Amino acid sequence: MEPGDRPAAFPWGLMAAGATCCGALAANHLRWRGESLVAGGLTLLLTVLAWGSLWTLGTGTCWFPSRVEGRLPAHPVSLPTLPYTLPGSPGGRFFRRVEALVTWWRGAFWPVAGAAFVGLWTAVALTILLSLFLPGLWSPLHAALVALLGLGIVQRQQGRDPLAGRSLVQVGLSWLAGHTVFSRPGVPSVGLALAFTVAAAGSLWASRGLAGGLWLLNGALGAVIVLLVALQHPLAAGIVGLFLFGQVALQPSLKGGDGAVRVGFSRRAWPWLMAAMLTAALAVA
Repeated sequence: MEPGDRPAAFPWGLMAAGATCCGALAANHLRWRGESLVAGGLTLLLTVLAWGSLWTLGTGTCWFPSRVEGRLPAHPVSLPTLPYTLPGSPGGRFFRRVEALVTWWRGAFWPVAGAAFVGLWTAVALTILLSLFLPGLWSPLHAALVALLGLGIVQRQQGRDPLAGRSLVQVGLSWLAGHTVFSRPGVPSVGLALAFTVAAAGSLWASRGLAGGLWLLNGALGAVIVLLVALQHPLAAGIVGLFLFGQVALQPSLKGGDGAVRVGFSRRAWPWLMAAMLTAALAVA
């Protein structure tokens, strides 16, 4: 992550763990047994440790250092000459490309991104291992994770913050993972996961001073209230409305505020959002 992301963004682990637990609550109807606790613990390891490491390492690492520096590494690598690799021959041209790749790998990539590369593949192995022990259909969630991670890497290389992708993985996919381990997510759970994802993205956008952040945050929480009313949970809808009011009460401080004010808003706003998530999950449980 860029240095500026750390103070403004709520910690990955706490938010992902909260979303995972809310998804599990929405699916398990508060029936907790020994197997459920084990499955829930493994799911937390997946969303917090494995997915969090994948996202942080993937989007927080410069994977193309020579392009950023604008030059190729010095001291090109010279590999032993092989048969049929004379200069000008097809084998020779291919061999020169291999030498250039090895030169870039040793001189530019490994010093900058080698540790992150090892950590990334360790997180991939952990993700696969945990998925083998967990019930449920995980292929769609992992396909979405790979797509969002690839998009996030591209956005980071372009100098942009992948805030929407972060919210989708940290909140939306984590919520669905918590639900998937116990049962197939239905329309209400998917709708809540999507609404809280948009709310989280709006909060992050507002903390960066981006236009439309507050509209996304307030509109998404309003959608949660409407959904809870449609599901015949008026009490929970009223409680979420109180949490929405708590968010709105913090928002006038953003007008004309600097970066420190926006960071303060983000730190005070995220607990209200997590409380709304918990209330909605308990309501549909």
